[in-house]
Amino acid sequence: MDYIGKKCPVCDKYFHAYDDIVVCPECGTPSHRECYQSIGKCINADKHAQGYDYQKDMKSSFSDDETGTVCKKCGTKNPENAFFCNKCGSTLNEPQFNSTQNVYGQPYQQTQNNQTPNNTQFPQGANVIMFDPLAGVSPNTDLGDGVTVGETAKFVKQSTPYFITVFNNIKNFSKSRFNFCAMFFSGGYLLFRKMYKIGAFITAIQAAMIILDLYLSYFINSSSVYSKFFEALYSYDSNAAMLHLSQLPQKELSMLGLYYAISALMLIMSIVIGACANRMYFNHCKKQIIKIKNETDDPTKLDEALRKKGSVNFPLAISLWITYLVISYLPLLFY
Repeated sequence: MDYIGKKCPVCDKYFHAYDDIVVCPECGTPSHRECYQSIGKCINADKHAQGYDYQKDMKSSFSDDETGTVCKKCGTKNPENAFFCNKCGSTLNEPQFNSTQNVYGQPYQQTQNNQTPNNTQFPQGANVIMFDPLAGVSPNTDLGDGVTVGETAKFVKQSTPYFITVFNNIKNFSKSRFNFCAMFFSGGYLLFRKMYKIGAFITAIQAAMIILDLYLSYFINSSSVYSKFFEALYSYDSNAAMLHLSQLPQKELSMLGLYYAISALMLIMSIVIGACANRMYFNHCKKQIIKIKNETDDPTKLDEALRKKGSVNFPLAISLWITYLVISYLPLLFY
């Protein structure tokens, strides 16, 4: 049975999807394992003699005068017509509207040529999908240090549903998501998101590693000393490859080891950045929003300041991409 959204009778807290739940074998009463162990028995043990059955006597998570939808991820009670959880942003209901309804489910007063009053034309049978830039999270939700979701969305500007959901999960559950864009573009991605200090530092390190990697690659591929080793390696003859490797001079052996070490280090760095980027961006957003709020005396200009100093830096991203291409293809001029 699914107990998510029901309350533990011991601690009176909602069951979550990740909770360790034990069920009494006699009456079927569920409880958290820790709660069960704390009292050493089923909380309804005194009712067992009367044939108590939890399944028959199970009550709703809500009181008689309270209605709503329970989030199956975090157990939070939400308004009955909510589409997203107010706490974690998870989807509660999947709204679908046909071409004769607006986003509130009300019928359009259509005119000729199947047009709505604002001249928006919908093809027959099409669905209008509701888009929420805050991923269902209330704009007044506090993400910590007095920074609200609404302020963060104005600062982030690009991909707000993704980041609001991620930031909310970091705040409430200390769980983030792996950022594949940050993994592939690393320092460039951080600069793109205007994290200039850490982005410039990582970009400088990666640029040095890329240049050194390209130099070593050029040296290794242009030297005939490694030809027999790579020939055995590409033919999957490990014994011959190890034999030729052991016969390499110390200098060439060190160069080959450094080449593979740098390649491995670049991969590890990219994975670490991908895993940490969202948390770094979350802390960056909060720090910058607090700074902007302290520097803005006129509250009416706060929104404009958040949008201006936030968002992303497209010209810098394009410049870095062009620079990377130039560096990557530069060694071809020497082959």
